[in-house]
Amino acid sequence: MTWYNNHLMNRFGLTLRIAAGSLLALLLAAGSALAEPRTAKVAGKFYPEERAELDDVVRYYLDRQSEPAVTQKPRMLIVPHAGYQYSAVIAASGYRHLHGHTYDGVVVVGFTHRVQFEGSSVEIREAYETPLGELPIHPEAVAVLQTYPGITHQEEVHESDEHSVEVQLPFLQVALERPRVVPILMGSARLEDAERLAEALAGLARTGDYLFVFSTDLSHYHPYSEAETIDEGTVNAILFETPQAVYRLFQRGEMEACGRGPIVTSLLLAAKLGYPRRELLSYANSGDTAGNPSNVVGYAALAMFDQADVTPAGRISPKAGAALVKGARLTLDMRFQPERYKNRIVPLGLDGFAELSKASGLFVTLRKQGRLRGCIGRIETDEPLASALPKVALDAALRDSRFQPVTAGELPELHVEVSVLTPPVKLSDPKELVAGRDGVILESQGRRGVFLPQVWEETGWTRVEFLRELASQKAGLPPDAWERATLYTFQDQIFEESR
Repeated sequence: MTWYNNHLMNRFGLTLRIAAGSLLALLLAAGSALAEPRTAKVAGKFYPEERAELDDVVRYYLDRQSEPAVTQKPRMLIVPHAGYQYSAVIAASGYRHLHGHTYDGVVVVGFTHRVQFEGSSVEIREAYETPLGELPIHPEAVAVLQTYPGITHQEEVHESDEHSVEVQLPFLQVALERPRVVPILMGSARLEDAERLAEALAGLARTGDYLFVFSTDLSHYHPYSEAETIDEGTVNAILFETPQAVYRLFQRGEMEACGRGPIVTSLLLAAKLGYPRRELLSYANSGDTAGNPSNVVGYAALAMFDQADVTPAGRISPKAGAALVKGARLTLDMRFQPERYKNRIVPLGLDGFAELSKASGLFVTLRKQGRLRGCIGRIETDEPLASALPKVALDAALRDSRFQPVTAGELPELHVEVSVLTPPVKLSDPKELVAGRDGVILESQGRRGVFLPQVWEETGWTRVEFLRELASQKAGLPPDAWERATLYTFQDQIFEESR
């Protein structure tokens, strides 16, 4: 295939800074030009420029894949974006999992290799053209995204020869047959930009059934064995750590990937949408495909799935959760403002929920102006939720030894949050600990320590850091005591007042 010899990648480039909004005049002048499709920029360089050859190549890589072991519908993919002779076989292992599934639209998140700007830029043209034809851009999705801060349109960025989005599109055209797409380019790898984009994508996900594709390669230009070691650490972090921990690992130089922004955004989005299941589909580097083993680039394909068909034990309905929050607020009102209720005890409205008659761990958290004001709970109890709630709510307000008791004057400023815990389950292998989801109970040498699931997000710790701090902070043991301790995990459902 002649295009192999024409594969060119500009590895170095001048960094430009584009101020948000600087293209307004250009866009106004362009007018009807935006009705024209965005033409392919890297055809003949990263993939074949002839339609028939490109179709054959994409189908060849897809057909080489074995039947997916996971038949569940993918919600997100992380796939590489190098020239097809280097990474297409890995990307295809991700796209093969789309067989038999349909989506309202596909969001493809890449990043700019040579241009920096704040936020993210969404393509607003009517279509995106490849040698296989035009893919319509999803106008309603674009409109939704542009209502969120940090999401703009940078025409110069999309008209450049940036390849991180473009190389994904032929696979989507074959795997899904002309889906409506939403191309997005991130201008930085800053955490705040990833958080903004994840918030916008989560909002979009609530409007329809979308697939989210995130584009990145892994380590760059190391010898083969060194690259494998680096990439193993990066892939394991993506699979098992929180987005905050992954961002910190990137900042410390302990992970390598060119698409840091898309990776962190994917993990933030998965957390927001409740997609806890992450799977590695395949891994290789350019030394395995068409490159020199002494100087390789790493590639991985990963997928994320929801668990909508699974109902974990101990979960309660949103209506019951809302009733708990109202009950906690009413308990505090009656304690601090008894005159409003003429010194009568008013029913909390919990009797109508059979699920609240069951015993379950329970925490009540009070915040004032966003800061913790009190938090007390019970990890395990024989008392039903309905009867335990008022006691725990008052304990949080009056008996948290870290704070002075709450006063009546503070009541209007308090924000009430109730956490219901699932029954603890013994952890047979620390590798099964799911960062960001699991709370942990540690028991060793007659001592006990507990971290709630919220600690992951608050600290950004890795799994090892989390367990070391649990042993030392909460159980008063040496940091490495977790390695010999008995560990239990639990999850929580958080219900809170509207802000």
